[in-house]
This record gives sequence, C-alpha cells and structure tokens, in this order.
Amino acid sequence: MMKFDWGPSLFRRLNGVFCIYKPSDPPVHKVLEIIRGNLTRDINALPCYKYERRMPRVEANTEEKLPSLSSLPVDADNLAQHRLTLGPRYIPDDFILEPLHGLSRHAAGVLVIGIGRGCEYLEHIALARYLRVYHVRGRFGWATENYSPKGKILERTTFHHITKPKLDKVCAAAQANHTKYMFDYAGVRPDSQEAYMLAASGLVRPENGKTPPILYGVKCIEFNPPDFTLEIHAINEKCTYLMNLIGDIGLSLKSTAVCTHIRRVRYGHFELQHALLRKQWTANRILDNIRSCRSLLSVDKLATSDNVYHLDQDGQRHRQLGSGREGLTRDKLKGGNRKMLSS
Repeated sequence: MMKFDWGPSLFRRLNGVFCIYKPSDPPVHKVLEIIRGNLTRDINALPCYKYERRMPRVEANTEEKLPSLSSLPVDADNLAQHRLTLGPRYIPDDFILEPLHGLSRHAAGVLVIGIGRGCEYLEHIALARYLRVYHVRGRFGWATENYSPKGKILERTTFHHITKPKLDKVCAAAQANHTKYMFDYAGVRPDSQEAYMLAASGLVRPENGKTPPILYGVKCIEFNPPDFTLEIHAINEKCTYLMNLIGDIGLSLKSTAVCTHIRRVRYGHFELQHALLRKQWTANRILDNIRSCRSLLSVDKLATSDNVYHLDQDGQRHRQLGSGREGLTRDKLKGGNRKMLSS
C-alpha cells in the first residue's frame, strides 16, 4: 500500500474500476455517498495546500557525522491560501462514481464501480455481458405480495411434501426452459452455421443487454426445509426477477415460497476475493483495488462481446480490436481488424 503526503497526488490517481462488497441494508446510492464521504475525509486529512507542504532542509549536525533533515512550511504567512480561509479542498461532488448493474436494497454481494475517467470502462464491461452468479435463499410455506418476507402475507401453505430430488427436478426444468431461447436472444437461428460456431466458441450470450433474462444454471446447494439456497447463473437478470423465480418454483412444487436473501458472489471475473468490505472503503484501499482490478480489464477478458475496444491508461478509447463474432479469437484481437474511432 502506497503512502501519500500530498492530497492532490492521491486525487489524480483515483481513476479506474474497483470492486466492493455491498451490504444488504443500504441502497446503492447510499453506498456511493458513503464512499464519497470516505474519500473526501481521507484526502482532506493530507496536506492539500502549499503552506501545508513541508520541504526538507539539510542541517549540519555537530554531534554526528551525517547531516540531519528538518522541514519548514512553505508560504505559511499567506492567509489567503489558508485552509481556514478556503475550507476543505475537496468535497464529495468532486468524485465521480458510477455503479455497474447495481443491486436492490436488500441484496448484497459484488458491486463493480467506476471512478473518474474509469467510468468509461463500464461500457466495455457491459458489452462483455459477463455471467453473474447468485446465491439466492428462499423459504417454502409463505406467499407475500412481492415475494419478500417483509411483504404483506397472502397465504400460508404446507411444504412437508417437498424433497430435494423434487426441487432439483424443477430447477433443471427452469434451466432447460431458458436453454432453448439462448440462440433466439443471441440473434441467430438455432439451425444455422453461425449458431454452431457460436456454441463451439463458448457460452452463448444474448445479443444485447435488453433481452429477457437468461438462466444458464440453477442448482440447489442447500436444502433444510423450509429454507433452501439456489446457485443461479444468469445474464440480463434483475433482483426482482430472481425473487419472482423463487415464487414460481414454490408454485411448481404445489406450495409457495418467498425470497429471503440475494447475494451476488461473482460478476464475470470480479469475485468475492476482489471485493472491499465496508471497513475497507478508504482512499488507499480503493487505490490498491483499482490497481489489482486492471488485470481483469485486459482485452482477453473483455473479448466476450461483439465489439471490443482498447482503452489506454488515460481511459481514452482509440481502437476497435474485434468486429463481428468471427473476430473474437485471440489472434484476431491482437493482429487484425483494427480501425481508428473518432473520439
């Protein structure tokens, strides 16, 4: 962790993408307010004005052979540039933060955020259409108006006839029902050569972010009636859709169910190990996280979408590295199909 003795130097380096673990209570906009407040506090705690900088001065020491270092304030008599005159140099509005595919208020998990010029990376991460993994907890025997345990209770039902094999069968049916629509959402015909090449290249992703949600995996990882936990792999989903899915599974098993908790454990290459906990939302920790997340924004990792652009260190978009589905191989990303874009 780097240590800074000059506030503007730290402020200039806060550009990029970082990852946090969102708690289940505050909404996303409140989380951003907390981060802005922490960044403002940490940077303003450093010297931010010229008179606060202390320049080293070498002094001769008669008792020792080596000279000693002391420091003197710079321009300390100019009260027009004093902190008490101008106030704090940075305010929360100076920090531009944008979340990517945020979570609902009661959901928790991995949240990707762009800061400063790093917000331009969010467009390319969204174009990659990363697979998101959730651990969704549900409870049988309840029915509420919004599929949440805090909603108005509409019905109480029995659940003792539900077994794990029955739940696994319903989960497999839900996954299979979405599998047959993958090629339609990808914009290709299922019986075409393009569909074959697309399936052979890896995960069949939707054509854009406006298609209905697609479930790539639904599996029960914990079963303790009336509570159960599903691991769901999806793209273009929202938390409300996952809550509705839990309710539909309960109806398929001739019962009812509510969603008690949603936790995102992975967003593409961003995993729990990359996420900062709430006590780590400080300026130095966020700067270190920006550096560690740079390896997750390489061309090879973003090459899941149709159009992949290259961003330089300043966050400026210059080159289109791949065009069309046939341009997604590593060789073509490195060597071919490159043309300048107007900035």
